[in-house]
Amino acid sequence: MQMCDQQTEKVWRIVADRLVRFNVNLYEMWFQKVTPLRVDGKTFVMGVPDDFFAGFVRDNYSDILDDQLRGIDGVDYLWSFESGHPAPLHPMIPVDMAMVSTPDADKPAVSIQNRLCSERRPHLRSSEFTFDNFIVGDENRHAFTAAKTASEAPGLYNPLFIYGSNGIGKTHLLQAVAHAVRERNPQAVIRITTCDDLLNEFYDLLWQKKSLSEFRASARDVDVLLIDDVHRLAKKVQMQEEFFNLFNTLTDQGKQIILTSDRQPCEMSDIDKRLTTRFESGMIAEIAMPEYEARLAILRLWRTEVVTDYPLGDEFLDFLAGHIRSSVRRLKGCFLRLATWASINGGDRLTLERAEELLRGQIDQEYAARDISLEAIQKEVAAYFDLTIADLLGKNRNDRIAKPRMVAMFLARELTKVSSTEIGKAFARNHATVLHAESKIPELCRKDEMLRHGVEHIRHQLQKN
Repeated sequence: MQMCDQQTEKVWRIVADRLVRFNVNLYEMWFQKVTPLRVDGKTFVMGVPDDFFAGFVRDNYSDILDDQLRGIDGVDYLWSFESGHPAPLHPMIPVDMAMVSTPDADKPAVSIQNRLCSERRPHLRSSEFTFDNFIVGDENRHAFTAAKTASEAPGLYNPLFIYGSNGIGKTHLLQAVAHAVRERNPQAVIRITTCDDLLNEFYDLLWQKKSLSEFRASARDVDVLLIDDVHRLAKKVQMQEEFFNLFNTLTDQGKQIILTSDRQPCEMSDIDKRLTTRFESGMIAEIAMPEYEARLAILRLWRTEVVTDYPLGDEFLDFLAGHIRSSVRRLKGCFLRLATWASINGGDRLTLERAEELLRGQIDQEYAARDISLEAIQKEVAAYFDLTIADLLGKNRNDRIAKPRMVAMFLARELTKVSSTEIGKAFARNHATVLHAESKIPELCRKDEMLRHGVEHIRHQLQKN
């Protein structure tokens, strides 16, 4: 790595560690080729080989870089690229990467290309992620039934598009389909991947200036294609074109495609209309957070699977089911925290008061998010910017009013579970305007420190009330 001052090296080490935790493939493929140069005030300057490299990273991973450069010693760094710096001969090995490296130093490292090619085999998780272990309730019955049908009769629903917020079971259903198809037909070629991994494979071939025929062949030579978080295609214009052609090829051959997203196709911005209309051409199924009874059933299932000296009593499962409502992923984290504490300290020492103390942060977040209404957001934004609610709902497009209006719609998307269509109605706008605000406000906050502080202040006030 090129010599740089201690502060620059410190910032880059933190960023590199964060990037590896976020996605090790992404780090190896792109950011390992970056050279940290210097810190200019609050701007972190990085050297890259050429303008092609800089353009790709800027167009496709700028939001990731923004996130990883936030909150380093209390500073939210901006960043810039400087072309003409060859990739380091000895790139930094982040702590997290070293921890997951093979302990056998004599073993040759697996190349990125070999690892990507191996992804044609299904990456199945344990038998925990099957249809038998999926707790069905009214909030997910449609998605469950559609996924099960797709596994039994591939091509009937094509594509099957499952959408909902994070941590509520979308990935579980993808894994369940893969398990079921493999059990029914061991010869079936199944590919299950995240959209980010698919993008990394695509960009790696571009970076190596290789033919895309290898990517196309590996993607098309499947019977069932399962892609998680397809909304990550947003703004990836070249990949969208490839995916459009891939989609048409597989559906024409009757191959099954199942996609998941955090929003329905009509709410996906910065994605070619040709793609979103194809996403809508099959079966669309929403999946929501399980209701109390289903959450309790899930917790009871986990209690049978997690063997400890002191299994959690029913009163603790009832406590968790009643308080944790935002995601199954958070529910499991809280369950494991209590189960681990009881196992280490003794089950007789775990009381409901102690459980509430252990989970205070998560419970506070649950209630903060749950109680925020669109009206409260409108009121808080109007007060901060010295406007009236009528101003926010009116037709005036003056920047003094239009920007606060976008802030209000952005916070409504972030702090509530209300759809963009309903938020649009609440502001006398359409859902496209809401989606524009959702993508525009973070961009404006990066450029305008005063606006960023304003958004943070309003968010804090809403979550505190």
